[in-house]
Amino acid sequence: MPPSAASDARSSPEQWLALLRTQPAAAEAAFAAAFAALRLDAPSLGASAGHFQRRGQVAVAHYLWWRARRLAPQDDQACCGLGRAELALGATEAARACFQSVLDRMPADGAAHAGIAECLLRGDRIAPAMAAIARALDAPPTTPAAWHELALLALRAGAPALAARAFAALAQVAADDPSWWLARARFERERGDAVAALAWVDRFGRLHPDDVAARLEKARCLLARGDVEPARRWLEKLESRHPGVAENSAIYGDSLTDPAQSGLRARHWVRAIDLWTATGDAAAARAQAQRLLHEQPECAAGWCALGRLEHAQSHWLAAEAAWTRALELDPAHLDAAAGLANLYEESNRSDEAAAVAAAGLAQLRPGEARNGAIELHLALAKAARRRKDAVAGLSQLAAAEALAQSDSQHEHIAFERGRLLESRHEDDAAFAAFTHGNALALAAWQRQHPGGNRYLAGIEAMLAHVRAGGLRAWAPVAGQAIAAPAFLVGFPRSGTSLLNHVLDGHDHIRTMEEKPPTQTMLAAVRAMPAGYPDAMARFDALDLDYLRERYFRSADQHGGGDRNRLLLDKFPLHINLAALIHRVFPQARFIFALRHPCDVVLSCFMQQFRLNHAMANFCTLQGAVALYTRTMDLWQSVRSQLPLAVHTIRYEDMVADFDGQVQALCDFLGVPWQPDLRRFSERARDRGRIDTPSYAQVSRPLYGEAVYRWQRYRAQLAPWLPSLQPYIERFGYA
Repeated sequence: MPPSAASDARSSPEQWLALLRTQPAAAEAAFAAAFAALRLDAPSLGASAGHFQRRGQVAVAHYLWWRARRLAPQDDQACCGLGRAELALGATEAARACFQSVLDRMPADGAAHAGIAECLLRGDRIAPAMAAIARALDAPPTTPAAWHELALLALRAGAPALAARAFAALAQVAADDPSWWLARARFERERGDAVAALAWVDRFGRLHPDDVAARLEKARCLLARGDVEPARRWLEKLESRHPGVAENSAIYGDSLTDPAQSGLRARHWVRAIDLWTATGDAAAARAQAQRLLHEQPECAAGWCALGRLEHAQSHWLAAEAAWTRALELDPAHLDAAAGLANLYEESNRSDEAAAVAAAGLAQLRPGEARNGAIELHLALAKAARRRKDAVAGLSQLAAAEALAQSDSQHEHIAFERGRLLESRHEDDAAFAAFTHGNALALAAWQRQHPGGNRYLAGIEAMLAHVRAGGLRAWAPVAGQAIAAPAFLVGFPRSGTSLLNHVLDGHDHIRTMEEKPPTQTMLAAVRAMPAGYPDAMARFDALDLDYLRERYFRSADQHGGGDRNRLLLDKFPLHINLAALIHRVFPQARFIFALRHPCDVVLSCFMQQFRLNHAMANFCTLQGAVALYTRTMDLWQSVRSQLPLAVHTIRYEDMVADFDGQVQALCDFLGVPWQPDLRRFSERARDRGRIDTPSYAQVSRPLYGEAVYRWQRYRAQLAPWLPSLQPYIERFGYA
């Protein structure tokens, strides 16, 4: 981009808009620098938002539309644009409010009616959606993209006459634009003209021969024409080129219409359900499961797949019901038994887990290997560990290992072996087992996520920013003070789950355990023109309003919506986001959970986490120590530059003096002490499933065996003690 273009972009909104029209790529490159001149100019913000939304950068567009609307509440374009961005982010009710505000002023606005139609369809309100589509068509749209959108809405609503109007318009205004040809093929197929449908899909396919959606539509069209074998060959070819496409399995199941093929049909549909579940498309998975179970209500595999879907969505009772039904239909369905046994174990219902696992294994003939058997042996090993019968537990692990084939299975066995050996004080053997399990986990993670350590690199970058004085550059932001949440942070395995369950019993506190509101807020900052962390220095009052709105909307969706109680947001590693939290919520209070550095590093290494970019650091002691030291360096650096309100509570002190420590914590939070807080372990058991690695520990009364546990592994930790020694001394553990 020429230097003059960049300087022009920064000089005024008018020049920026001219650059956006004539040189969109150059304008986008200059946007961060130009934003200072644009941030209070609603038309420029709206034009920029439209550009980013067309480019698929929805988070950026949402922020810009939101600012534009706050600056110009009566701007219909900004309202509709924000509504579109809300839809793209899954916020249907917020989107509908935007569109309705336009219709309140302009009842005939076609774009707003189209947006309302989308909102109604998402709520399965078909008849009013069709009426909204008809009103949008009457406007009429002014661009091919708008006609295409209405055609798709009409197809989803099952309104062929409305779809025909939209496609007729597209044929007039954009005949050579292939973006709508696949939709036209679907339209022709659904109204019964398979020949015309094939013509449209083949026309698109000649331009895009390897397009997955086109290949799927081709198979549907062939089936509609009665060409079953060609359709199957088409799907088989697609599977070989693009394995694991859920729609492929679903359509293949559709092709198996002979009653004698019902079992094979169910297997393909179950695979589709599982693939959709794995990719997070719960709506498609649920629709397929309902279809399968409506057609074959006694299909145990279908009920088992539904159980996996419900479990993935944290619907614990529904998962239990589905797996129970699968076992009623087929007591030998070991996958269902494994799912149910694991659910019971994670819900601290150990006896029930053992009973289900034993009943499932009783269905096996000697020497037979079947899916689910390994998980059932593991469930029995965990139950044995809980009742302190390590010999029985190790015997179950030996049986599981004889059946195990995958690295993942060997990983789970290794971690459980480590726990059992440690319970027998065979510390060297236990450490070797944890090391083996971690090596398997890390190898699998690195195969899927090659490259450097992203999470640690992010901490290093933020630490450099803070040490360079980045937080001292913050300008004060005038704005209304609000009631802020409290944040429970610390290094993992420092007692944060214990504290969360203690405070969850307080009448004046609403806990929210490891949910995404703060991550939602961070993503919104990353989408701002300067990005994270630089944007924090440039926040104005609108930015703070925006980020608080994003935070609380997410909190409302995850159980934190009770404004009459103090919200306690527990997420240990959000200690690394303390600067952002303080910037958005200056009145926020931080509870810093502290435990001996050697104990937390060792405990993280010995814990089998669901890996992500942060947790992958715990697969080696070197990685765990590096993450600990950089996290604590960042925490101390932030505290030295910002007036954080912090209350430190040590795990060891909690074990020694529960009442005194919790009373002091209540004083810090401004809530009264309640003696009933001592009953935290009973409440944890009554709660059912606890979705953190500490689910078994927090359901027990306070115990001292974890205090200074690291001493048993001093030899293994010896290479890392010099790195940890400064933190041992800093935190008073010397």
